[in-house]
Amino acid sequence: MKLLLIDDHPVVLNGTKALLDHDEQWSIDTETNPVFALELLRRETYDCCLLDVNMQPINGIQLAAELREISPGTRLILYTGYDLKDYYDLLIKRKVDGLLSKTATKEQVNHTISAVLRGDLLVPAEFLDYIARKMTAGKTAGSSSLPEKERTILKLVAEGFTNKAIAVEIGVSQRTVENYLTKIFTHLQVESRAEAVNKAKDAGLLD
Repeated sequence: MKLLLIDDHPVVLNGTKALLDHDEQWSIDTETNPVFALELLRRETYDCCLLDVNMQPINGIQLAAELREISPGTRLILYTGYDLKDYYDLLIKRKVDGLLSKTATKEQVNHTISAVLRGDLLVPAEFLDYIARKMTAGKTAGSSSLPEKERTILKLVAEGFTNKAIAVEIGVSQRTVENYLTKIFTHLQVESRAEAVNKAKDAGLLD
């Protein structure tokens, strides 16, 4: 089985590869640049890709959407250091095939990849609780209000601020802004800054 690991942090990327290298069933390639990863997927066929969430210039959610178009048969697993429940909607809408925490053990990583390649889905018990709450509430993720910090960032995006300018404006690092934007994209079920602003305006979230 051919795996492609995509993460713009070389140390994390090499650590993930080390978790899998012992297993002879995997043939593993790595890429730190998501744009180069897209080019690679146009030339090569992979059974599964592990995608970091927060990358530049394309984040993992945007990359997953593009990979779906380029290589629809490739299984996609979002690999994140953040709370997995922030990305449950991506599973529900089949934008990704699995979720993995960067704190996962070697066994958990192997089990998740193997399950995804079989067409199965390994999820924590709280995922079922999440589904039940969504059904009971009768709401989509995009219809609820945004936390104040995320609303502030989205307003600045709407005003044309770059990520770097937003970071200066609110006194955080650019990476923190990127993390917030990734959560906003997931919450609103969008894949770009323009889509996020338009959907938030339509929902009255920026008023």
